[in-house]
Amino acid sequence: MTWIRTVPLAEPDERLRKAMEAQMGLYPKEYAQPSDPNRDPNDGIVASHSLIPEALEHAFSTFGALMSPDLPLTRRHHEMIATIVSVTNRCVYRIQAHAEFLRRVTLDEEMVRALETDYTKAPLTEPERVMVDYVIKITKDATMVSPADHERLRQNGFDDKAILQITLIASWFNYINRVADALGVGREG
Repeated sequence: MTWIRTVPLAEPDERLRKAMEAQMGLYPKEYAQPSDPNRDPNDGIVASHSLIPEALEHAFSTFGALMSPDLPLTRRHHEMIATIVSVTNRCVYRIQAHAEFLRRVTLDEEMVRALETDYTKAPLTEPERVMVDYVIKITKDATMVSPADHERLRQNGFDDKAILQITLIASWFNYINRVADALGVGREG
């Protein structure tokens, strides 16, 4: 249960309803069904933002914009980043959600399990491995990122727009992991 009061999502005021609608239209199709249909939606990450609808709208609209099919990364990449950031941060709520979405996108249970337990054993392409290494570096200590990391990404087929997208998705999930953990989303008391 989220440790702060939330507005029941079935009873939003006009501002909250508009904020929720604005961000929902940007989500990938895999998000139409919850990652855990047994989880109370009022104990979710969106509900945790419900007391400040403007923050909800901006935070989740940013997320939705970063998942755009018009950008360089694939759905597989999006969910790999979300999963590995959450694993690195030990954010159980987000690991469960995005590992499930990654399963839906890839249908590759072996790869998902490896990312959850030991990403070095995951059956990834070399560009994916370089991307995951970069995401982990951002998550552990972004001050350690250097131009050499960007050059390594470029050498593996990621242009500057893709590097920006990787960076923004990883950073967004670091933000949302911390919100989820700090507010008790999906955690017991």
